[in-house]
Amino acid sequence: MAVSSKHDDDLILQTLSGPDAANFLQGYVTCDVEMLALQAAMPMAFTSLKGRVIANGWIFGSPSEVRFIVHQSVVESLGAHLSKYLVFSKSTIVEGVRSSVHFSASGSSGVTLKPFDWIVEALRQQPKSNGQPSLAEAAVTREFAIVTKSTTDRFLPQMLGLTVFETVSYSKGCYLGQEIVARAEHRGVVKRRLRRYSWVGKKPYPGQEFDRSGANNTVIMANDTQALVVGTSDDAILNNTHCELTLVQSN
Repeated sequence: MAVSSKHDDDLILQTLSGPDAANFLQGYVTCDVEMLALQAAMPMAFTSLKGRVIANGWIFGSPSEVRFIVHQSVVESLGAHLSKYLVFSKSTIVEGVRSSVHFSASGSSGVTLKPFDWIVEALRQQPKSNGQPSLAEAAVTREFAIVTKSTTDRFLPQMLGLTVFETVSYSKGCYLGQEIVARAEHRGVVKRRLRRYSWVGKKPYPGQEFDRSGANNTVIMANDTQALVVGTSDDAILNNTHCELTLVQSN
């Protein structure tokens, strides 16, 4: 699905700069940073020691200047997480450089967001175009979950369905949380997984819980018609007093 030109104030581009920037991040993101490219942004995730996703999005750049796109609500917690380890590095997060991101359809010049036909170009202080859905909202139909402040450090990449998009490399070697992520993949079973629902009523929000028969179901993100939910329930319908969710056939 091509996305028409739009601004997304919810997703932020940040830069890690220094002679060992790429080498440093190789130990803290799930993708293989050795495949880093200037014009093709790879899906990636930052995970905790317990393998939970702290932030996710895309990464691109050069060995000495790596750029990553994450949700703006997790920027502070991600910065605090990385700062504990950056003291041993020759690289730093470039302070004051937090750009909102402009997205356009395939065919425009800019960085390609794999695996979609989306193009990204960093802009500063650009307002979101009225009446146009954000990239984050468009991602719901592709089932590409993006972690926010309400859902950070709670789910394994497999629970969020991120492995479908080659967000995780199983051949790159060690990174923070790698052992737990690899073990979950080897066993082939996780207690919770991502599902897509249509909704009616009051729009669901990230972190909202839909509990049913003892099963926990957490909203990750939603657009104007559908929501991505991580849960243990196989129920076709989830509801509370304000909203009803109906399971949609996955892509």
